[in-house]
Order: sequence, then C-alpha cells, then structure tokens
Amino acid sequence: MLDRGEHGGGARLKALVDAVARIGLTLAIGIAGAFLARSLAIPLPYLLGPLLACGIAAMAGAPLRAVPYGREIGQVVVGLAIGLRFIPAVVLTVAKLLPFMALAIVLMIFVSMLAAIILRRLAGIDSRTAFFATAAAGVVEMAVVAHQKKADGDIVAVVHLIRVTAIVTTVPFLVTIFGADGGIQPVLVPLAGEIWPLLALFLASTAAAFWVRRLRLPNTWLLVPAIIAAVVAGLDLGPFSIPPLALTIAQIVIGCWLGCRFRRSLLGRLSQVTVSALVVTAFLLAAAAGLATLLSYATGLPFVTSLLALAPAGVTEMVLTATAMHLDSTIVTAFQITRIAVVMTTILFALRIFEALSRRLGASSD
Repeated sequence: MLDRGEHGGGARLKALVDAVARIGLTLAIGIAGAFLARSLAIPLPYLLGPLLACGIAAMAGAPLRAVPYGREIGQVVVGLAIGLRFIPAVVLTVAKLLPFMALAIVLMIFVSMLAAIILRRLAGIDSRTAFFATAAAGVVEMAVVAHQKKADGDIVAVVHLIRVTAIVTTVPFLVTIFGADGGIQPVLVPLAGEIWPLLALFLASTAAAFWVRRLRLPNTWLLVPAIIAAVVAGLDLGPFSIPPLALTIAQIVIGCWLGCRFRRSLLGRLSQVTVSALVVTAFLLAAAAGLATLLSYATGLPFVTSLLALAPAGVTEMVLTATAMHLDSTIVTAFQITRIAVVMTTILFALRIFEALSRRLGASSD
C-alpha cells in the first residue's frame, strides 16, 4: 500500500511538473511572439503575436498548454475595461442603435446560412454539420449543440477555429489600413489610489461570472464583468480604469489560448474542410464589410467601428481591436453580445429554416 501510494504521489508530481513546464513554454513562446509582433509594427501585437507564435508552434508539434482559466480571467479584465465606459451618455447612444442592431443581426444570420450552403458543397459534408460550423456563435457552444443534433462536432470545431483565427488575424490589419484612430482615450486615473477598489471589482466580477456560467448564457466571463462595471460607472462610483499592463497580460494569455487550439493532426485529417473553411471565412468577412458599409451610411458610425461590430469572430478579440484603435468599444460590445445571444437562443428555429432553404435550393441530399 505504501509503495503504491508513493508511486501514485510520484506520478502526480511528475504530471504537475510536466503541466507547469508546458504552460511555461507556452507563455515564453507567446511573450516572444508579442514582442516580435510589436517590433514589426503588427496591429494588436499582444494578441496576434502570441496567437500566431503559439499556433505555429502547436502545428509543429510543440508540447503546449494554455494557462488554466487564462482566457476566462483575460475576458474578465477586458469586460471590466468595457463596462467602466458605460456612462449614461454611452448607454443612450447604444439604445438609439437598437433597430439597426436587430436588422444587422438578422442579415448576418441569413449570410451565415448562405455560407453553410457554400461550405457543404465545397467540403462535401452534411447540411447540419455545415449549418453549425458557420453559425455566428461560440465554438464550444456550437460543437455541443452539433453533437446533440448528430452532426460532426470535430468539423464544427475546426471550421469555427479557422474562422475566428482568420478574422482575428485579418481584421486588425484592415482596420489599420482603412480606418483612423477614433480618438476615444481611456480615463487616466492614478493607480495608487484605485488599486483596492479595482481589486475588489475584479474579484467580485470573477466570482459572479464563475457562478453565472452554469446558466449557459453566452460569453458570461466577458458579459457579467461588463455589466457589473457598467453599474459602477452608471452610479458614478469611479472613475476607475484598468491598468494598461493588465490589458496587455490579458491579450497575451488569450492569444496563447487561441494558438494552442491548433492541432496538426486534426487539421491534416480535415484538409478539404480546412481549405473550404478559409473560402467561407472570406465570404463571411466580405459580407460583414458590405453590411458595415450600409450600417455606417445609415447611422453615421465610422466604417471600422461598424466592421468590428459585425465581424463574425470572438467578442473579446474584436473589442480589443476597437480599444487599440481608440474606437467606441461599447458599441462593438453591444452588437457582438446581442448577435451571439440571438443566435444561441434561436439556433434550433434557424436550423429548421436553413434545412427548408437548403432543400429548396437543392443543396440537401442527406
């Protein structure tokens, strides 16, 4: 019994050391990628640098492991930064955009259905798998629902990963090329006088997001802290601001997490799906750009703000891009969160519409 216990303890210690080493390697690669991206003047270097560096390393077979709960904690930091900007004047501006928000979301859902039909034909997969693979919502949520509806969860996960990574990598360059600095600067508050309220706000937001996550709401790690911080801002309990260093660390951790999700074996096994996913992503991004042009014309919003608000990618990444360009991240957040919430709550109804549409267009032969 003693030998067996000692052997078990040694195995656990070895596993712990191995996990720490993998996490350390991942962070080292991510930090190196961030500084390299910054030296090359790549947009959003602290997010894209780690993403690309860890993605390449993962594809090469490096033993990487993301920081446990790193992406979630990073989202809490970003959510707080967003919420602290929700002063009453900002809330009023967002409320005025609700009709345009609703119309844009309906159009994006329709565009994603067209993308599913294209993906089905290019990749040779069944209609349900194609539908869940192009639905504009979170990769984990869509993979779970796809499995429940007897679709291929692996294909759904790969297509979502490629879509999010491609858009997160491409959009900051487009925003930098076609956009201008929005001029919206963060509130600068001396950190020494705010550290304890900020720490209390962070801990309360993290605990609340951890509790609410069991309700299966979309993006709780970002949304819950944003709501709590918005209440603080609305009650004029600040001003507070998230230290730039905290946002930098959050971006690096999130970028590492995204890069670690690439696996050479999975992408190689689904090579046709991978290529098809890139084509469909280009279609989705072009459609988002077209809708962003119409939204800008109708509302007066800058084109780059509209593009980030409608881009079918991760909320956190699009908001970070808006923040880096000093654009209105609150509008981007409102559009992105509303889109995901609508997609998640209407996904099965939309599936029935899609199946009827695909049959009419002759795209279904299941």
